[in-house]
Amino acid sequence: MKYVRKRDGRLEEFDSERITTAIWKAARAIGGRDKDQAKRLCDQVVEQLRQRFGEEGVPTVEEIQDIVEK
Repeated sequence: MKYVRKRDGRLEEFDSERITTAIWKAARAIGGRDKDQAKRLCDQVVEQLRQRFGEEGVPTVEEIQDIVEK
């Protein structure tokens, strides 16, 4: 994936580090201490996004969020 569609409709470059950061912040908020686990979860999310949208697809922030929550 090269892009993600933001909530306001803009396209922004896809950056998996943003997913890792969001997972890490949520984990820390409930006492998590393993940032490597956040990266592993991010890798799983990215794989699911690739399966669903392919390399040229453009997921929305909401679609990414739904996968992260699952």
